[in-house]
Amino acid sequence: MSAPVAGISVILPFYRHGRELEDAIESIAAQTHSEWELLLVANNPNPEALDIVERRAKQDSRITLLHEPRQGIAHALNLGLHHSAYPFIARMDGDDSSAPERLERQLAFLQQHPEIGVVACRTRFEPAGEDAEGFARFVAWQNAIISPEQHALYRFVESPVAHPSVLFRKSLVEQWGGYDTGPVPEDYELWLRWMDKGTAFHKLPEVLLNWRDGTQRLSRTHPHYSQEAFWEVKSRYLASWLHRHVSPGRKIVVCGASSTGRLRGALLEKAGIPIYGYTDVKKRTLLHDRFVPLESITAPGPWFLINAISKRGVGEAVAAHFGGMGFREGVDFLRAG
Repeated sequence: MSAPVAGISVILPFYRHGRELEDAIESIAAQTHSEWELLLVANNPNPEALDIVERRAKQDSRITLLHEPRQGIAHALNLGLHHSAYPFIARMDGDDSSAPERLERQLAFLQQHPEIGVVACRTRFEPAGEDAEGFARFVAWQNAIISPEQHALYRFVESPVAHPSVLFRKSLVEQWGGYDTGPVPEDYELWLRWMDKGTAFHKLPEVLLNWRDGTQRLSRTHPHYSQEAFWEVKSRYLASWLHRHVSPGRKIVVCGASSTGRLRGALLEKAGIPIYGYTDVKKRTLLHDRFVPLESITAPGPWFLINAISKRGVGEAVAAHFGGMGFREGVDFLRAG
C-alpha cells in the first residue's frame, strides 16, 4: 500500500503586485503535486493586486484569501502559518514563480530524509533593478551551498537560502516559533534560530524558482534589512554558537580592525563574548594593545578567529591564508562578514 499524499500549505503575502502576482499564483496552480492550499495574505494591498487574488480564489477552492491589517511581512506570514492546514509549509513571494515540479521534489526529499527540517532549491536570478551584478553574485554564492554542513558553516556570512524557495516542516514552527515581528530580517532570524536549535537545512541542486529582484523588494527598501539589522541578529546567534563551541581558554580575535570591524566585535561583547583583540593586514594604531599583528597568529592552538570583513573575496582569502597554517573552518575560524 502506498503512503498517503502529504499536503502543503503555500504562504504568499502580497500588497502591491500586478502581473507578476498573477504569474506567481499560476505557477502554484500548475504544480505536479496536487495536494496543496495557497494562502494569499493581503497586507494592505493595492486594488489591482486584490482584484487578481479575489478572482483566482473564486476559480480554485484551494486558494484562500486572508487579510492582515498590521503592516509587515512577518505579521502576514504568521497569519498564514496560523491558518495553514497541512504539515508542510512552502513559501512564495508575489513577484517570483516556481517550476511545476518544485513542490513535488521538495516534499519527496523531506519525506525521504526525516533528519532534514528545511529544504530549499537553487534559484534563477531575474534582474529587475539596480545593482544586478551584486545580487547575481549573492545568488551564485547561495546556489553553491547544498549540504546541511555547508548551510551550518556559512550561516553567519549571509542567509544561505532564498526565502521564497523553502519548504519546511510545520512542526518546526510549533516547536521553535514562527517569524519575529521586531525590527529584524524575519527570514534570516528564523533560519538562525532554527539552526541554533539543531535544525538541518539542505538545498536541492535543481533550479526550481525564478527569483525576481525588483526595485521594491523589501530587502532593498526596508530598514529591517539594513546591514546593522543583519549584524544585530547575526551577533546574537553567533554568540550562542561561540559559547557552545569555543573553549574559554582560547583567544577570540576579530579579523577586521576598521571601525566597522570594531563595531561588530562590540556587538559580540555585548552578547557576552570576550573579544581578545583585532587583526588586519594593515596595522591599526588606534587599537593600541588590542591590535594583534597578523604575523603573530601562526598556529590555531590558542586562537579562534572571526572574519568580520564583508568585502568581496576577503572571506575566501582569509580562509586560504589561515587554512594554509592548519586552521580549520568551523573549528578554528568562522566567516561572518
